[in-house]
Amino acid sequence: MPHWSLTFLGILQFYFTSNFIAAGILVAAAALIVSFGVFALSKSHGRKSGSMLSAMVISTSLWIFIISSLVLCAGLMGEYDHSPTQAVIDIVRLAIIPTVVLGPVVFYLLRNRAMKEVYPYFTFTPKAGQDLNGADTIRNRTFSLFSDLVQAAKLSGISLSVVPGASNLPASAALDWKGEKVVAISSTSVLTLDDDELKAVLAHELGHIVHHDSLRKTAATAYRSAFLFDPVAYFVEAAIYRDGELYADEYSAHLTGKPAALASALIKIHESMKATIHVKAMTQGASMLLEDHDSSIFSKQPSLTLRIKKLLEMEVGNEEAGNLSPTDRALT
Repeated sequence: MPHWSLTFLGILQFYFTSNFIAAGILVAAAALIVSFGVFALSKSHGRKSGSMLSAMVISTSLWIFIISSLVLCAGLMGEYDHSPTQAVIDIVRLAIIPTVVLGPVVFYLLRNRAMKEVYPYFTFTPKAGQDLNGADTIRNRTFSLFSDLVQAAKLSGISLSVVPGASNLPASAALDWKGEKVVAISSTSVLTLDDDELKAVLAHELGHIVHHDSLRKTAATAYRSAFLFDPVAYFVEAAIYRDGELYADEYSAHLTGKPAALASALIKIHESMKATIHVKAMTQGASMLLEDHDSSIFSKQPSLTLRIKKLLEMEVGNEEAGNLSPTDRALT
């Protein structure tokens, strides 16, 4: 084996088995495990999402540090021959720089690409507030319900687009991108749903904007795109997507007070979309792209069964609360 190969293997072994580096890697691994534990045990969507974003930052930093260290080990083999300990110190100091700098840069560079992957259909979505070839009755009905929701939620700066059923928008979606906040819904969905169901779907999309899901999803997808070899990236991305859908479901249920209406809308949309051949091409950004089977840890959508179960449990809870006297309700 050539001398340089022996030297490179020697510096790698010396570097990664040194107490400082080994301890740092173990601490990062422990922090990842804690993040996964928080996600699994917490019932708060804020904590769940925060734990996955933390895992994303930890994993990204760890990989950048390891890759930078490998490059620097190769570059400082000469120094290692004369002073192994000093070489390790210099590698650590230099590896910290890309670890701190490259993460945000990679995110910035890849986020635009991630946006196009997550929300491909918004390329064809009409400008905020417009309606393409939609009847006045469709437009007026939808905008009226949407205005009531926005007012009830005390939100502002959010526009609504009703998109032709022939477009590539699956059913509905929400986008918060570079200061523009848009809820889009297909005219087909508007015609399919009754008022309560339509209101519930629009409220669901408002939930995505309140939860800042455009930022979370594009960040997670940019992370996965940068580290295709890392299974943690796929897990984190899927978990952030699923949690966003469940949060938006709960937001809709609380805003409208009618969780069963959203459950009914989900079933109607699901049945309608099953007949659409190209539905699988409409990927992750679509809130109403539903899975009719049990979701895995790498599924970006929670199963339809789980979503309906949670919504009906909330409906039962609302009914039970409605049967209580004001005094009893306050005590609960």
